[in-house]
Amino acid sequence: MASSAASPLGTGKLVGASVLRVEDRRALMGKSQFVDDVRLPGTLAIAFVRSPYAHARILRVDATTARAHPGVHKVFTAEELEGSAAVMRVEWDPASRSPQHKTCEWPVLARDKVRFVGEAVAAIVADDRYVAEDAAELVEIDYEPLEPVVDMERALDAASPLVHDEWGDNVLVAVKAEFGDVARAFAEADVVIAERFTTGRHTALPMEGRACLAIYEPASGQLTFWSSSQIPHVLRTHLAQILDFPEHRLRVIAPDVGGGFGLKAHVFPEEVVTAYASRALGCTVKWIEDRRESLIASLHAKHQVVNVELALRGDGTMLAMRSRCLSDIGAYTEHPWSSGLEAGVTASAMPGPYRIAAYGFEAISIATNKTTIGAYRGVGMPSAVFAMERMVDLAAHRLALDPAELRRRNMIRREDHPYTNVLGFQVESGSHQESLAKALAMIGYQNFRVQQKAARAAGRMIGLGIASYIETTAPGTAGWLAMGLRMAGYETATVRMDRAGKVTVLVGTHSHGQSHETTFAQIAADQLGVALEDVRVVFGDTEAVPYGWGTGGSRSAVVGGGATMKASAAVREKILRIASRRGEIPPGELDLASGFVVRRADGAALAPIAEIARQAYLPAGADFQREEPGLETTASYEPPLMTHANSTHIATVEIDSGTGQIKILRYVVVEDCGRIINPMVVDGQIQGGVAQGIGTAMLEQIVYDDNGQVLTGTLMDYLAPTATDVPRVEIAHIESPSPFTLGGFKGMGEGGAIAPGAAISNAVADAISAQGASVTDIPLTPERVLSIIDQSRSKDSAR
Repeated sequence: MASSAASPLGTGKLVGASVLRVEDRRALMGKSQFVDDVRLPGTLAIAFVRSPYAHARILRVDATTARAHPGVHKVFTAEELEGSAAVMRVEWDPASRSPQHKTCEWPVLARDKVRFVGEAVAAIVADDRYVAEDAAELVEIDYEPLEPVVDMERALDAASPLVHDEWGDNVLVAVKAEFGDVARAFAEADVVIAERFTTGRHTALPMEGRACLAIYEPASGQLTFWSSSQIPHVLRTHLAQILDFPEHRLRVIAPDVGGGFGLKAHVFPEEVVTAYASRALGCTVKWIEDRRESLIASLHAKHQVVNVELALRGDGTMLAMRSRCLSDIGAYTEHPWSSGLEAGVTASAMPGPYRIAAYGFEAISIATNKTTIGAYRGVGMPSAVFAMERMVDLAAHRLALDPAELRRRNMIRREDHPYTNVLGFQVESGSHQESLAKALAMIGYQNFRVQQKAARAAGRMIGLGIASYIETTAPGTAGWLAMGLRMAGYETATVRMDRAGKVTVLVGTHSHGQSHETTFAQIAADQLGVALEDVRVVFGDTEAVPYGWGTGGSRSAVVGGGATMKASAAVREKILRIASRRGEIPPGELDLASGFVVRRADGAALAPIAEIARQAYLPAGADFQREEPGLETTASYEPPLMTHANSTHIATVEIDSGTGQIKILRYVVVEDCGRIINPMVVDGQIQGGVAQGIGTAMLEQIVYDDNGQVLTGTLMDYLAPTATDVPRVEIAHIESPSPFTLGGFKGMGEGGAIAPGAAISNAVADAISAQGASVTDIPLTPERVLSIIDQSRSKDSAR
């Protein structure tokens, strides 16, 4: 047996191995349990009456007829919830970088005013959903329509209608900062590039919509709340606060969840109303979101306008940058993270992997009469990478340099790490130059240029686009506080080995596709020297697992994995101490491997681990004084400010000049997320992320008319990528372990979705015109591509 003395991960046999996902058996056999699979006798259904107006005053709500409808148990309005359910409110730390962040109150049912189409005004509780929906149409509401503000830039005008009258304008938060001597750098530049970019408003669109089931037991005063949530403990805390309900009597269970992507890392008005209804009626109440509700009234994301100026020397050296990032947050600010994060993250992520010495930015979050925006895979980073990587290509064209060469000249080098970027954030390690070089080799860069020349001669439009980026992940408590939010970044795990030597890991993160049941088991099994199948991972039940901050921000491997590793290590040490006393061998000379305590020097098996476990639970003689009985440890892990993964994506595309359709020919990703726990799982995260990023780049957009009406309220109108749109992604890895995290792990869950908008846009620009097509807006729908082709031809003919 090999010694594990050199491995901080225990045996090192499982961490790093492409172990098959243990949770797949349950999913493939149809044995997953989602919220709607929980069927209890007597369960009532809830449906919401939603505003047809984007902006209107509520003059009267009359639910008399609805209440009399057969099968209706209760109709709730804002008036009836007054004093029983507080408004949802996000407040930033006034000592943060953004002291001017305004308080935004989001009533769980609209009171005097509605601020977006789809806002909930009343709730019907009935025998079933059909009855509830019928009764919802009987609620009479008199509205006084008000002029809506739909365009974020128009919302900045002083004469624009106000979404929240008490604010005095439509700005939730504006942040302005400058690092280095920006003016001087621009004055000394040989070339300055300026451009304006926009990204379309879209939504996470998980296969399972939002869902919740509240079970109130009057006899015990216990409320059990099932939810398709990514953050069960955080949801419990905020439900308790909003409803003034004792938190210790509130249990949140998040079972199998059919996709989250950040959308389900929020607390929603519908959840508050469902929980309240269950308590008020003393019965079980269920709400399952339908697809239209998902499209118009869940949360949207990523609708931004980014203006950028980039100053360079003639040799391509990047000197300085300015950006102005506008984010359309919609009507309210999401709970509990704040919709103001998106613009700030975009501005902070703009420098990416490039050595830029001076940078000034302004980030403004603007309220409009649209659905509120929230976290969705990559928060702010896709817009930043899209704008920055397009700027690099535009600069390369202006300087007559190869775009790959311009990137290489400016990228952070391996020897620069730990690299402190222009904003003062430390990038601990990485492989920016190496990732670019590897991706270029995989795609066959020079050969493609030869093929492209021949294709152009034959009248075909093929192009290649590069996008490199840094993904900031897993914020620690210091990271959240730096953003102005009073959130914590630690995670806690309990690791328990029973008398038979089998292991249970209980974690506060939630797994809804990320494969924690496999990867956390790999970590624990390596630490404890047991087989993977001897480890069970439990999550998603606040009654069972220690308090955690859930899954989001690509934090699970870093923070949940770190906590698992720390708790497992403590159990391991205890096993070794007990075994040491049995054999009178110092613990440092012992190891755990393949289910045995072994001698480190020669790998000789000394005792089964299960035998030591039995002794731990039934200590004899002096062991009673030496060790607490049992083998169980709870440990918390606090990560550093941030971790930083890096990646390069390269897409090659062909455009049908007659239809504007984009065909992705090849898609290559080189990813560096530090120490990899399971390459197969990482590959899956990348493949799925790229699929979503293709939606961002080419298809997905929530469209509003000038009155704030949603024009894409069905999946016939809102187009998501299908199997025919998504190519096989060719993936390679480089590992630059973080020196600051346990195990060297970095987050990477959002990375796949961050770069496709930039890579595909650069490829489209490259395909349409060798002279530099004006590709500044995504999604690149066929209509938009045809327009770009026409503009490019006009430019060429004018030359």
